[in-house]
Amino acid sequence: MRPMLTVYAVCWFMAAAITHAATPPEKPAERSKLPTIVAASVKSLDDTCREVGGNPLNSDAVKRVDLNADGKEDFVVDVGSANCDGAASVYGDREKGIAVYIGDGISNATEAFSDLVYGATIEGADAAVLWVTVSAQRCGRKPAADFATESFCDRALVWNAQTMKFQYSPVSTVRMLQQGDE
Repeated sequence: MRPMLTVYAVCWFMAAAITHAATPPEKPAERSKLPTIVAASVKSLDDTCREVGGNPLNSDAVKRVDLNADGKEDFVVDVGSANCDGAASVYGDREKGIAVYIGDGISNATEAFSDLVYGATIEGADAAVLWVTVSAQRCGRKPAADFATESFCDRALVWNAQTMKFQYSPVSTVRMLQQGDE
């Protein structure tokens, strides 16, 4: 039995290495390709990590996707996807910042949303939707007495072409993740 475990472990390690090699992490030099405002946001994450003696590993902190259906790349800076080797808790232990920047298709972007959330998920590619995990009142529920009994939901962000900003979708569209005490 032991040789099979070894073979399995080696195969898993090689598969993980190949998968990781297929999507190399963003190098700091590649950040210059980001719009200035987005690169500055990531640099701020890096600086926060370095200030406490950590090594920033924030290649997963920026997602590129068209969220407002204009055919241009937009940018999501998700602090929940940021990593600080040696100081894992530097970005907080619960809610983390998220910011959405609308790209102009050339090299600039404008902030169109920011908030503190518990997580973020992008669904779709052509008509991508950003879902953020929020709690209590943003789920249409009363705040709980403690964190353990809080309500959590995923809530989509929707584009408002008049304000050129994202806003939360109506409470009626939330996806409940945990129903707290009411």
